[in-house]
Amino acid sequence: MSATLAYHRATNVAAYGTDEDEARTLDTHPTAFKEYADAERLPLETSVGGRVLGDGAAVVRTRTHRGFPGTRTVHFRGYSSAGALYPVEAYLADRGGLYSFDALSPALVRVGGGEAVAAVAAAARAEGETFVVLTGMHARTGWKYMERGYRHVWWDAGTMLANLLALAAADGLRPRLYTAFVDRELNAALGVDGVSEYALAVLALGKGTGAAGGPESASDTVSQAASGPRYPLAEAAHAASSLADVAEVREWRSEPSDEEPVLDRDALVHAIRRRGSVRNYAPAPLPRGELAELLAWSEAPIPADAPSVVRQVVTVAAVEGLEPGIYDADLNLVAAREERELREAVGFVAMEQEHPRDGAVNVFQLADLDAVVASLGDRGYRWAQLEGGIRAGRLQIGAFRRGWGAAASTFFDEEVSRLLDTHESPLLIVAVGPR
Repeated sequence: MSATLAYHRATNVAAYGTDEDEARTLDTHPTAFKEYADAERLPLETSVGGRVLGDGAAVVRTRTHRGFPGTRTVHFRGYSSAGALYPVEAYLADRGGLYSFDALSPALVRVGGGEAVAAVAAAARAEGETFVVLTGMHARTGWKYMERGYRHVWWDAGTMLANLLALAAADGLRPRLYTAFVDRELNAALGVDGVSEYALAVLALGKGTGAAGGPESASDTVSQAASGPRYPLAEAAHAASSLADVAEVREWRSEPSDEEPVLDRDALVHAIRRRGSVRNYAPAPLPRGELAELLAWSEAPIPADAPSVVRQVVTVAAVEGLEPGIYDADLNLVAAREERELREAVGFVAMEQEHPRDGAVNVFQLADLDAVVASLGDRGYRWAQLEGGIRAGRLQIGAFRRGWGAAASTFFDEEVSRLLDTHESPLLIVAVGPR
């Protein structure tokens, strides 16, 4: 068995089980942000990608959260991250330098010189003048989700990318997502070790250059990823899915099927800033036409170097003109169900949570992981999880654009497959409902 499939099966959660480390304490809670000490912050306008990151990935509000395992300050960002643990960092490379994105300020901090843009382009065999590179830190999300936290790294990267892709398209930057790259070379270009912090994806932006101003030297006061606990199953899966050289990158890569859809930027930013994990819904149906439009956007092609491997299935409890049941993404009925029974079943498979039960619809991201790995190798496992996150992110932002609420959820793996009568594996669930 492949290392990624072995990892996946080992981290499935059975009915009535948990994906959480119930022994965790607030004392061991990891920081959700890099520390920049007194390093000079540069304005987002320093690079064309700064505006995209500022509107798509920055902190939008802060509050004190009281609950298990204690009281802490929680920062909310414009994309979905389970537990607000934020295991994904963003870097930006252009001719002006290599920058780390400070989501709290928000601002850019120079961590390298202008040669980094060529190194990123070479590692990913990517074309572009500006690159946003996402990295993952399993130790952050592992604090709560242990080995399964590796899945969360990819889901979080996907929900962030849903924002960044849409904003870049709205800015006319013709974004391209590169998921194939020489891992060792890209990690080196960013100055990360590839274990405690590792490259996830490269987003190429088609035009724009770094500003001429600003300090020329790189900051040496940026905190590096803490080593933290080790997760051997996830590390083995990540190593097995790494690409060793350019030949492997070229062999794995495919051409994008289409461009990222272009949306109204002001409406998009407004939705991103309002987005949150909505868990209470009004007892009213959703309009069928608007739901169909939302699903169509979530299903639209992603301008990536990999073919789509994710299928979406919708459970409908309250939509105008549709009987309760299980539907495909085009809202064709697959199996009729009694509403109350369907709601209870969905709530159960979503780890016995109330918001999937109460939502007007739930959209499941699924993939035949055996077939994906057989076709695309272990690297395909990364892509399946990432694509699921992108489509889930589109659903959440699209729901807020329409004045609805939405929230993502994890699940009892085999129970989802049983409910939907499929051998495919669930990747995420998104509940959607009126507010």
